[in-house]
Amino acid sequence: MTVEDRATLRSVVLPAEGAPYASRTGQLLNDLGHDVAGAESPENALELLQEEQADLFVVDVSNGSRNRALFEKLLALPADIRPREVAIFSDASDEMLRGLRSRLKPSRVHIFLKPLHMHGLLNILRKLEDQQ
Repeated sequence: MTVEDRATLRSVVLPAEGAPYASRTGQLLNDLGHDVAGAESPENALELLQEEQADLFVVDVSNGSRNRALFEKLLALPADIRPREVAIFSDASDEMLRGLRSRLKPSRVHIFLKPLHMHGLLNILRKLEDQQ
């Protein structure tokens, strides 16, 4: 089944290290009608992304390096398995995050600094829904 065949947008959410599994982001996406898969670890997030292509992958890289290390593994995935949109929540912008925009194509990468990250995420959701 292709992304275009689905009526519901599929999202995978990996909260910040040490954050509860049921994050506010996951709850928001669920309330908006997305099929949300909450990842318990970076390894679990990769498994979920490989099961079925995701429209949106949300990852919070604050509070640790494990979630950041996931991007090297994400780059190794075939382009047709990568999520359409990647939203990265961070407490600081750096060169590695900015470099992902060109390296993760065809995925579109968005970097949102906290605490304004939810406003940016809502803009991505509007665009995804318009494309459906």
